[in-house]
Amino acid sequence: MDNSFIIDNLLQQQEGNRLEYMAKPTKDAIAKTITAFINTQGGDLLIGVDDNKKVVGIENAEKFKVIIQRLLIETIKPIAPISVQVINYKKKELILISVWEGAKKPYQFKGKIYSRENDATKVSNLETLSSLVNQRKKADFEWERRTVLGATINDLDLEEINQTITLYRAYKPDSVIEDAEDFLYQMGLLQSGSLTNAAIVLFGKKPARFIPQSRIRLTIYPSNKSGDVFLNDRILEGNIFKNITTIIDFFAIYFGKKLIVDGNIRTEKTNYPLFAMREGILNAIVHRDYNSVNGFMQISIFSDRTEISNYGGLPNGITIKDLKREHNSVLRNPDIAQICFIRKYIEMLGSGTLRMINDCKNNGFKAPVWTDKDDITTVAFPELTMVGTASEGVNEGVNEGVNEGVNRVGFDDESEGVNDDLNMILKLIDKEPGIKAPRIAEQLQKGLSTVERYIKKLRDQNYIEFRGAAKNGGYHRMT
Repeated sequence: MDNSFIIDNLLQQQEGNRLEYMAKPTKDAIAKTITAFINTQGGDLLIGVDDNKKVVGIENAEKFKVIIQRLLIETIKPIAPISVQVINYKKKELILISVWEGAKKPYQFKGKIYSRENDATKVSNLETLSSLVNQRKKADFEWERRTVLGATINDLDLEEINQTITLYRAYKPDSVIEDAEDFLYQMGLLQSGSLTNAAIVLFGKKPARFIPQSRIRLTIYPSNKSGDVFLNDRILEGNIFKNITTIIDFFAIYFGKKLIVDGNIRTEKTNYPLFAMREGILNAIVHRDYNSVNGFMQISIFSDRTEISNYGGLPNGITIKDLKREHNSVLRNPDIAQICFIRKYIEMLGSGTLRMINDCKNNGFKAPVWTDKDDITTVAFPELTMVGTASEGVNEGVNEGVNEGVNRVGFDDESEGVNDDLNMILKLIDKEPGIKAPRIAEQLQKGLSTVERYIKKLRDQNYIEFRGAAKNGGYHRMT
């Protein structure tokens, strides 16, 4: 993705608490500044631009990026998410280093603790150090780090944890991890032998058993208003990573894609802004207020828009206007955010809302619209829908794209909801040939008996077949 628009946005701002330009970088100067950002409010370091905002560029930027990224990850203690990107801007290469405000303060580099005062990086004095320690103590009592009564390692999905460990080792090659339990301990997800709320939400087999408000509701309405009548209504009760996969698969089926032919070249394009909606989902998951038993996350597809809403208003000091420019990213759930970063669901720190706007613009969709009311944050994608063309303002190409892009099947004598589930099963089999019924049930968040009944319908109508031995075989599309 071309991220030069982020540089345009940064160059409109002055150096300060969260932004510094650096023309001639040294490793130590970079590390000190990044440590100070983590200890203060997070921020961006733009390398290859001087104090007068003149773009001078960096030679061998990709090579320097690898060197500096490893240095920062290995020498700043404790470990924090650090995003290092090479961005081509006006034929010159720049390096953008972005960090969030840390949740495990104080952070240090070479035994010294740095903080940010206006546009200066300084060694922390006793007063600042005391404040950082107090912030750490306060963070340890936040919802994420409270322990879950009765939960054990057996309640976690070890496959998801092991995937995360693999990516963590790639991010921090010098890490030493004995096993899943040791990893959870190092990440602060296991404290004094007890799992934290964050651990359950991230990796739980059935998180809703312990944290009912972790559920996600996904609803398709026949009109432009919510109500008791809907075309499809689904409750997702998996962990964060299972839910993300389910939602993305859901979008792929319901919005679909279209075939574009340019001469002899055939390409596929989604009927929705994939990156923007993916980012919107991640923002809602990472920033939602899980602490309240009334907390929720809702994805609603109306006849004239699609909305992603979550309980948890914008943090103090952040306004709707700020979302349209580079802004301070205040993390409500830093432990969840860090694991999502390790899993590469978050590719760049900060700039997420800017990139959502840019993705919509570049792909011919209207810009997302944010609202913040009654502690509910909502991002709406205008005119993005798949509901029938009888509704005013519906994009006719959406339904066409569903049918053409994913070969949606209309099953006779079945309700719309069952039709949807049958098509989801076909989609999963196309995506993962040889998939078994328990895996399908897990992905659809449905009971195994229900899924087996749907599979029988598909087999009876010769859409799918079982291949292989009962123990090792799985379902495939009929050829």
